[in-house]
Amino acid sequence: MEAGNKVIQGLISIIVPIYNGEVYLGRCVQSIQAQTYTMWELLLVDGGSADRTLAFCEAWRERDDRIRVFHSKENRGVSYGRNTGIREARGEYFFFVDADDWLQPDCLARLYEEIQQENVQIAGCGFERCSDRDWEEARRPQEKAYEKRLVAGKDFLAEGILKQDTRCWSKLYRRELLKGHFFKEDYTIGEDMLFLWETAREAEVISCSEYPGYCYYYNANGAMLRPFRASDMDQIRCWQYVLNEVRSGNAAADAKGDEAPYGPEILQKAASILLVSCMLTMGKLACLPAGKRKEYDGLQKQCRRTVKETLEIEGAYAGLDGGYRLKIKLFERFPKLYIGLYGLMKKRKR
Repeated sequence: MEAGNKVIQGLISIIVPIYNGEVYLGRCVQSIQAQTYTMWELLLVDGGSADRTLAFCEAWRERDDRIRVFHSKENRGVSYGRNTGIREARGEYFFFVDADDWLQPDCLARLYEEIQQENVQIAGCGFERCSDRDWEEARRPQEKAYEKRLVAGKDFLAEGILKQDTRCWSKLYRRELLKGHFFKEDYTIGEDMLFLWETAREAEVISCSEYPGYCYYYNANGAMLRPFRASDMDQIRCWQYVLNEVRSGNAAADAKGDEAPYGPEILQKAASILLVSCMLTMGKLACLPAGKRKEYDGLQKQCRRTVKETLEIEGAYAGLDGGYRLKIKLFERFPKLYIGLYGLMKKRKR
């Protein structure tokens, strides 16, 4: 992971993967240059952009020697970009930013202060969903104090990830924690959650602040909003991975006569989220034209099998609200009928 780089103490390596980002990347870079904590390097990793992104990156590098630029001839995905940054970074700390997002001016300063606490290896903050209008408003450091808590890494699955803190961004990581950890490049959805879990569970302590220092740009063309693709099944795959890891971790502990690291409530919650992921994915598929849906009959069957298997986990069904219970039962018994009705309902709402 060191890639021959000398680690610089106190330096924060900010990793930004980019693809065709000429429209919005400027504000991301400007927000980083405006940070009150100035000991940082910015790694811009361009994935074969077809627009002027690379030219813009090179221009910023010429004007600011804290900026480094990396380029691949083809777009190999956000995980490849982040992994390139991890290998090339020289900082003692790592921070990930998506190219269409931006930071409040004191974001890095606050997180750096948090990670200096004893045994803290990840310091995270909250975020706000932002629009283009929000970027136009004045941005300045905040004096307000926010609630914060310290969580043991072994408890972060229950206290963070299963409570919807699944984002790798908005967090500052100590370098030593990431050794041997990279993003899974064969996932297009959920790869950030898996990376966070695999690193967080090895951390001694994680600092969690409600300070909304990260500005998440709501992109109408984002991966979760575009029409269904076969890769959307990754949303299911990632939670299957978590569920399997929970089970195998408990089985390994049982074989040694040790206490199970994950209680039944964690297994139940992960199973419930997997069921919801199945329904969200099939909901996207249902919005395709009827003729197009037939191309994905195999994925429908695969998803139905997953639902049936997951319902066998005690408490998985009980952990859902009434709406999802009804959807799951209908899909389990009559998948084609459910998808057809759901697609028709969505079409009428447009």
